[in-house]
Amino acid sequence: MLSNLKHFIIALIFALVIGALTLVIVQAQSSTPVSPTPTPSSPTLNTLSSATCKSCHQDIYNDWLNGPHGQAMNDPVFTTEWQAEGKPGACLVCHSTGYDPVTQTMISGVDCTACHNPMPIDHPKQPAPIDNTPALCAKCHSDPRFSTSEWTMSAHYQAGMSCTVCHDPHRAALKVMPGAPSNDDGSALCENCHKDAMQNFPLSEHAKAGVTCVDCHLGIGNINATNPTPTSTDLMSVHKAPDHSFTPTLDTCEKCHATQMHSPGDAVAAAAFKAEQLGGTATPEPTDVVTPVPSVTNSPTPVNPLGFAVVFGMLGLAGGMVLAPWLDKAYQRFIEKDTKKDGGKND
Repeated sequence: MLSNLKHFIIALIFALVIGALTLVIVQAQSSTPVSPTPTPSSPTLNTLSSATCKSCHQDIYNDWLNGPHGQAMNDPVFTTEWQAEGKPGACLVCHSTGYDPVTQTMISGVDCTACHNPMPIDHPKQPAPIDNTPALCAKCHSDPRFSTSEWTMSAHYQAGMSCTVCHDPHRAALKVMPGAPSNDDGSALCENCHKDAMQNFPLSEHAKAGVTCVDCHLGIGNINATNPTPTSTDLMSVHKAPDHSFTPTLDTCEKCHATQMHSPGDAVAAAAFKAEQLGGTATPEPTDVVTPVPSVTNSPTPVNPLGFAVVFGMLGLAGGMVLAPWLDKAYQRFIEKDTKKDGGKND
């Protein structure tokens, strides 16, 4: 019994040593790295342009160059209005990158460094930083140019989605789903997540009439390959974006049902409401059939060093119980050898 207790104590000490070493190692490796501070010798907003990225990222460069971000300073609508207003510097805060109102310096267009900055001096050995948070987009796509308040009230925002879930940041356009028709207005993106709702919609009268998700939930009419430009009624200016609350409104319904707003309506629906008024079965509330969108995080969950230490400590305890007899014998031999040395000196 005494021997077993001794072996257990040896195993426990062994486990504590293993756990402590694991805790020290994991804490050292999981500590948050310090963000690099731009120096005069490292590429920053003023020293790195999209031309530098082009040599390695040709396809992405082409998408960017031909998209609204790459053409932000060359778009004819912008240049005409900007010149008519006297070329105010306030416009360049969003239509260029790194605009300095004092020196009047900037990088033409919404450049790579608007989202990838500061670039590590040893890139591509070190990856380029990526800021794809809604907060970055909102710096330019904000009220009244985007109606950020509508977006923050949406279920998409509450689920933690970022703008880049639906929008390609390099093309500055909606992402295209594989197999989507050429005239897709973006509804295929909706179907990718909202599969439950789309099980019923194709059988509806709206679907038979050619109505899409975008028609009702963004309130901008049928914008597709055959009708690529919103009307002035839908978008009052180039700075007005579609309603990103994704909630159909009465105004949206009225675009198609203006002559039916005060008509008798559907006989079945009218009968249901009448039955409810007379004390019959209440009209059922509509149920939410939208598939919840998983929350998106921009950084991995931090490692718990204590958890690692406990796991390795338990492994150390098991290993210590196996090694305890050998460790005990080694210790006894060491004691005997040390005693003999002391005895020789005393003689």
